Amino acid sequence: MSCPILFDMGGVIADSWQPFFSFWSEVLIKLDAEDLATEEQVLALFEGNFFNKLSQRVAGGRVQHAFINHARLAHLEFMKNCPSIPDVSEGLQYLAQHFPLYLITSNFTEAAEHFLNNQNIRCFREIMGVEQSFIKTDKIRTVMKQHPDQPCYFVSDTSGDLHEAREAGAVPVAVSWGWHDRKTLEEAKPAFILDNPSELLDFSFHI
Repeated sequence: MSCPILFDMGGVIADSWQPFFSFWSEVLIKLDAEDLATEEQVLALFEGNFFNKLSQRVAGGRVQHAFINHARLAHLEFMKNCPSIPDVSEGLQYLAQHFPLYLITSNFTEAAEHFLNNQNIRCFREIMGVEQSFIKTDKIRTVMKQHPDQPCYFVSDTSGDLHEAREAGAVPVAVSWGWHDRKTLEEAKPAFILDNPSELLDFSFHI
């Protein structure tokens, strides 16, 4: 059996930064956390687990309330109109012919499904969104249990995800076309970094 390859969605497959930031900056302002409502500060939250770091900076109950009541509908709406990263779809379709692919996202599963259907991307065996867990380490381990004795790769554009991948026992792989810059990704010490979506076609050479 081939090793599973897990993908983050925002920044890796979906060009979703602007609507994501627009929504969360408004939420943070409403939560009296204006100091966090900048691009630099929101990106810094992704240097760890986004929800854990957010709850450390804002009272957890208030974050949960805002998230449940506002985030789902907002994410459903903006993901319907979200474009994909150019040339990523071709790489995914190619990899799906050789490896089992999974989507591990901090977005809602339904929002991810809308995006993938609109972009005609139908290569993932399973989509695991925030409903399954706020912690990506948990979701990565769930997939790993389905593929015992196989190395597992997690592809993401944020350093926090790379740390979670390593904690789960997966091989962290970075892409530099997403939300975090290359320097931030390098500090998380991924196994390797892909700089262009076309490099997904050569993924097997790294395994």
